[in-house]
Amino acid sequence: MPRFARNPARLLTSCLLFLLPLAAGLAQVTETPHTIAPGRIRFEMDGIRVSLDRADAAGNMYSATAVASTIVSTGLTDTVDLQAGIDLFVRQKVEFRGLSDRDSGLGDLLFRVKWTFWKDERRGIAWAVIPYVRIPSRTGGIAQAQKGWGFIVPAEFDMGGGAILGAMFQSDHTRDPNGGYDAAWTLSAYVSRPLTKRIGVYAESGVTLPSSGFSDAAGSIGAGVTYHLFEHLWFDYQLDRGLGDQASAWTHTFRVNWEW
Repeated sequence: MPRFARNPARLLTSCLLFLLPLAAGLAQVTETPHTIAPGRIRFEMDGIRVSLDRADAAGNMYSATAVASTIVSTGLTDTVDLQAGIDLFVRQKVEFRGLSDRDSGLGDLLFRVKWTFWKDERRGIAWAVIPYVRIPSRTGGIAQAQKGWGFIVPAEFDMGGGAILGAMFQSDHTRDPNGGYDAAWTLSAYVSRPLTKRIGVYAESGVTLPSSGFSDAAGSIGAGVTYHLFEHLWFDYQLDRGLGDQASAWTHTFRVNWEW
């Protein structure tokens, strides 16, 4: 067996270092492979997410604000979660050649199942798969006009000393008007560690490549801080720098995570 296959944490660390100079225009995109206990409910919400684009030579700009982007999860078994998500309010503004256009409305509906198919608690390693379907709300010109589907494969590795390395691959497919599918593939990774009992920090990076080609790839690199108010209530602020012409210049995200 190749040496890197025997040490997946070292391999993913190398992948993260490779992605840092590239980086995905997605905030906290990396999923965790862990599920919640049966009967419990977890509420994960981006209280507000603001994306600001660079102004080009002609002064054209794009900005977007999402409020209450929410995923609700419930544990069905020790290894299976059922999840549903939606952007409760999204507003985007486009300025092009002196003209301005605004749209607002609901985002797409998202339904997912998470299955932690492998966990080694002694070594601190876990893998999961998350298949999902996306249903357009078709409100305000915001959401996708067509249905979509895909799957996510997240992994997590305990690096020791409280540091955690996570990584994720996502394959996303959206039906196009001609009856085919447009695809996009995302690879992301993060490193996190606690500073105190309540405060933690992390760095995250990733890249998204659409089926239209490398010229439409988008990347980001970012960092964030978490604060645990109680055991099952914590907050998260993240700042991402977009890389590439297709990524927003800056994205600010404030999140709330609550489990009961």
